[in-house]
Amino acid sequence: MDPVLDAKPPRRRPGRPRQDQPTRAYLARQEEIIDVAISVFRERGYDSGTLEDVAATLGNTRANLYHYVPSKAHLLYLIFDRAITTALGTLEAIRSVADPERRLRMLIEQQVRIIAANQEMFLVFFGDRPALEARYESEIVAKERRYLKILIEAIKDAGAAGVIPATDPRLAAQAILGMTTWIHKWYAPQRDDPEAFAAVCVDLLLRKRRSPAKIAAGRKR
Repeated sequence: MDPVLDAKPPRRRPGRPRQDQPTRAYLARQEEIIDVAISVFRERGYDSGTLEDVAATLGNTRANLYHYVPSKAHLLYLIFDRAITTALGTLEAIRSVADPERRLRMLIEQQVRIIAANQEMFLVFFGDRPALEARYESEIVAKERRYLKILIEAIKDAGAAGVIPATDPRLAAQAILGMTTWIHKWYAPQRDDPEAFAAVCVDLLLRKRRSPAKIAAGRKR
């Protein structure tokens, strides 16, 4: 008789089965809390905005909020993670586009669209970065590096194909990010068209380059 094989499994205590993963209802409520926190931190600033403010907007108590977020610092991290994960997902979907010019164009356009569509979230993302605690920084930075890598690859391929002038891909990527992300500061939906701004960004970088012969011919006229 094998004592191991013949051993009876331990009896499970009565009650609900253990949930290893959050339920859909839990995640939906957490997303709602993040939505409200974005508005609170945007309006009052992270330092002045409190969990009580978030709870009051939701018609709830701070104690109940702790069931979904352990602290205000973690709530800020959840906002940051949503922002970078959302943006990264859109870029990774474009990464497989084979044509270098089309891929770079799409990356620029999507960068503008995602920030314009989520302006409040990115105002918190860029404006409250100093408040993000060090324990969360490494995870956000890792996703930012993946984001930058996708853009650098697109610039390298575009340069090799003659779509853009050969240049330092890392610096070019930072230049594009600077140009496209600044929309979070000045964009006004009632006044500005993100598609028009995206077209301007694309034209500045990807407008058709004339050959040296055509340029010389134009100078002689």
